[in-house]
Amino acid sequence: MFSLPTLLTISIENNFHGFFLHYQPQLCPDSGRLYGAEALARWSCAGYGNVAPDVFIPMLEETGRIVEFEKWVFREAASQCKRWAALRPDFRMSVNLSCRHLEQADLGRYAQDELKRLGLAPSNMMFELTESWPLLPGAPCQSGKAAAGRKEAAAGGAVVSSLKETGIRLAMDDFGSGYSSLLSLQKFPFDLVKIDREFVKGTARGGAQAAFVPSLTRLCHSVGCQVCLEGVETAEEYEAVRRLGIEVMQGYYFGRPVPAEEFERLYL
Repeated sequence: MFSLPTLLTISIENNFHGFFLHYQPQLCPDSGRLYGAEALARWSCAGYGNVAPDVFIPMLEETGRIVEFEKWVFREAASQCKRWAALRPDFRMSVNLSCRHLEQADLGRYAQDELKRLGLAPSNMMFELTESWPLLPGAPCQSGKAAAGRKEAAAGGAVVSSLKETGIRLAMDDFGSGYSSLLSLQKFPFDLVKIDREFVKGTARGGAQAAFVPSLTRLCHSVGCQVCLEGVETAEEYEAVRRLGIEVMQGYYFGRPVPAEEFERLYL
């Protein structure tokens, strides 16, 4: 049997054979209306079965194939979004970007060309940028050298700005979990902030931890960002946060990631 890294390379060179996307719903808590979906990659590998993302994503990063992979995810997700936007024009599809993509100066042009090819409005797509990226301001740079870190952050900021100019929406993922939350909100033109799921845990029990979600929500609103609360898993958690003015929620309480056909049947 081939090793997993070898099979990953074979998959990539065969148009990502064995990879597919699942979609997790994002809903507006005040109305119950569907806001959009997050596209999440899955890999079924012969001899190994379903390989978890926290296994194959680091492998893609180590082999330098992560940018190629994320372009494939973007194409697949955008193509699916085109179909669902025809059913619901305000539908939004979110895809994740790794820090390596901030090193690609042509990312904005690539995304723009792909959307033009599909005939899909940029506003229907959203890129999720992890708040703890090394290239975001205030985070520790990979090289450990301050000057290099500033140069990388400036280059990453230029790429983010170019994405914003295309009309694609931008979200900060895992807000509050990393190094540079406040600086990132100040310096980057985010449309949506996704509050890390760790802040949701314990909200139903009250106490000090319950104060974080409303405080973070007010902070995000004060700088003009909408808020998505991730990781809402129980009815108790939902009841504890549903009156906080949060625009979007996501989590197992609303629905797990499912194949496109099931998503369409359940939510569209």
